[in-house]
Amino acid sequence: MKLLKNFGFAPVRESTNQSRRRFLHNLARAGMLLPLAGSMLGQRVFAQTDGAQRVLFLYYPNGVVPYNWLPQQGTGSISGSQELSFGLGPLAPWHSRMIVLQNLTLDIGSGAGAHYNDMRGILTGNNQIAYGSASIDHLIAEQLGNEGVLSLGVRTGSRSDIMISKPRNTDTSMRPIPNNDPADAARKLAVGIAGGGSQASGDKQAYYEAILNDFDSLADVTLENARRDKLTLHENALKRLRDLAGNQVGACSFNTNVMSDPYYAASNPLTPTEWQMFPHLARAQVDNIVGAFSCGLHRVATLQLSKGDENGNLVNYSYDECWQMAQDAISQGIQHSSSSGTVGSITRWYNEFASHSASHRPGDVPHTAQVRWYHSLLAYTLQQLDNRGLLDDTLVVMFSEVGDGSKHGGAAGAVTLAGGAGGALQMGRIINCGDGINNGQRIYGTHQLFGDVARYLGVNNLPESHWSGGVV
Repeated sequence: MKLLKNFGFAPVRESTNQSRRRFLHNLARAGMLLPLAGSMLGQRVFAQTDGAQRVLFLYYPNGVVPYNWLPQQGTGSISGSQELSFGLGPLAPWHSRMIVLQNLTLDIGSGAGAHYNDMRGILTGNNQIAYGSASIDHLIAEQLGNEGVLSLGVRTGSRSDIMISKPRNTDTSMRPIPNNDPADAARKLAVGIAGGGSQASGDKQAYYEAILNDFDSLADVTLENARRDKLTLHENALKRLRDLAGNQVGACSFNTNVMSDPYYAASNPLTPTEWQMFPHLARAQVDNIVGAFSCGLHRVATLQLSKGDENGNLVNYSYDECWQMAQDAISQGIQHSSSSGTVGSITRWYNEFASHSASHRPGDVPHTAQVRWYHSLLAYTLQQLDNRGLLDDTLVVMFSEVGDGSKHGGAAGAVTLAGGAGGALQMGRIINCGDGINNGQRIYGTHQLFGDVARYLGVNNLPESHWSGGVV
């Protein structure tokens, strides 16, 4: 009973004795692995409830169609699991695990209007950042340990001047290109995993699996939400130990069988067959990141999805999944349009007509479909993190470099924060960060948001004062 109290349980009915005995039996079998399990399970060092433990910066190009992305409900708590908007629709099941930040000013530095300037300023706050400075992902990683940033991409091309992540002591126009080959990234990550497969490792995982199976029975007799939430945190911690027990490639889900990126060395437009690889490559890179997080290889990762100007056919994302979402947009009444201006009471924003597709005039439907697809990838990321028991203490920051689209302006940015911070961050909210007018009233920007993210990961001494925080 004392052990159960460590889990936050109240005394339960006699009918639950069998579940408790089975749980204690399996825990005893794992005693050789967790001699202090009873006390550890009640400690923050095990459950990791005092803040975020890892962060993924997820970049997508070209911004959004504002009125097809903007949440239909106002600011404040998200009221339910209904589709917030067409662009955010795939995230409806995760509404309680996300914060939607609308009209956030994108701090990109001077020189807006050139695509590469905006992109290379999005994680630094200055597109001409000094040689000795670094982007926020590297600043965080420097203080968390020696693993560095896991920098992956999907068809980021060969131009190093259009990269969002900048290590320290690197010229801003010579930033390293992310690894955009998922198979190669998986092979390199697998090198960081010690050889496993021993009988002892198999036994460890079997014991953990037995304990996790008993959590279902224990959860059934937990009546209070607070206790149920505490049980979930402990369950997720056990999942991490289970995966670490094996310490082998299979347990970390590195997929080395995916196709290499066909664009990396291509000089001609992609073929329709090659277009179809984009979503598969993107999900494979997410799998690599989640695997690295699960095995403790990295705590900071950056995934750059394209640049937006490397290839017209590529950036139009002419693959089946996006095409289907375009049909869904049409079925919901989202109309094609061919010129800017005002239609009825809706002002057509520049960004939806010049979003760097093959034609440079895609109208609402293709661009909106692209944005919905990107958010479906975010939903996939959250599901994979949840499967590994990592979601509660991982932060995912999804953003673009384009705000309202007026010459790549930084106002009215669309940013989504998802996951959790070990219970330290209130999720399930919509926050309005400004008035949405280019060069208009600024309330919050990415400097403040990224400062918040750093501090939720325990990084409180960032070198530049502009990472001030205060958004969430």
